[in-house]
Amino acid sequence: MATQKVVIKEDIVRDLRALGLKEGDIVGVHSSLSSFGHVEGGADAVIDALLEVVGKEGTIVMPTHSRNLERVELSPEEEAAGVLWLYRILPYDPERTPCTTGVIPETFRKRPGAVRSLHPVFSIAAIGPKAEEIVRAGDKDSLGGWKIICDLDGYVLLLGVDLGVCTAMHLAERIVELPERILAKITPPGWFVEKYPKDEWEWDIGPYPNFAKLEPICKERGIMRITVIGEATVKLLKLRELIDLYAQELRKNPELFYGEPREHEQVRNGPVL
Repeated sequence: MATQKVVIKEDIVRDLRALGLKEGDIVGVHSSLSSFGHVEGGADAVIDALLEVVGKEGTIVMPTHSRNLERVELSPEEEAAGVLWLYRILPYDPERTPCTTGVIPETFRKRPGAVRSLHPVFSIAAIGPKAEEIVRAGDKDSLGGWKIICDLDGYVLLLGVDLGVCTAMHLAERIVELPERILAKITPPGWFVEKYPKDEWEWDIGPYPNFAKLEPICKERGIMRITVIGEATVKLLKLRELIDLYAQELRKNPELFYGEPREHEQVRNGPVL
């Protein structure tokens, strides 16, 4: 059997700096701890490395989407309408409600100095001088914090995951007028919206966009920097460049992203959704 490589904090610091992350940067981090292999010190070592790289003037942000959801089985009528999932939203406490986005964000949100947004489902947590501004923007608008990162010329860092889990990609959908043939697939019928208002229920209508289809285009355009740390493939992108490129590609070929519906559990229970 092959020996699993051991990753230490210093490895992560060195390689993130080589990738281009530096002091003062603002970065949204999506992650999979297991993708590294074995990390000495676990999630805390990864977080310590991130904080060391951006320094006291930098800000780290992570998605901390909530586990306060009670799954409801879909009726045949709801399935026929293209509903991907349906959850009842239970009470949310930003200090106590655990997240579904992995060990690193769950550890991060409990750190001294971390602040977490009040959005009952799609919360974010942050540490750094811009943390309060970013997090408060995400209290009611699930993409508000990501838009601030974008406006501040921040980064997205993917630690062992791909663009398929990048929540901020939805920002492009706000600036692109999708064609009617796509809107017809993702617009819920009126009776469904009336029955399940969004302030009480979490649901979506398929097909769900497959953001990972943009990765080859990012590499071709040279906006994605890539390295390997331990066994994890690590990718760094400027969020503004990513959103601009996705918007451009959505206008050209929306079917590339809005193809067949993805598996329910992949979408709902993946690393960052």
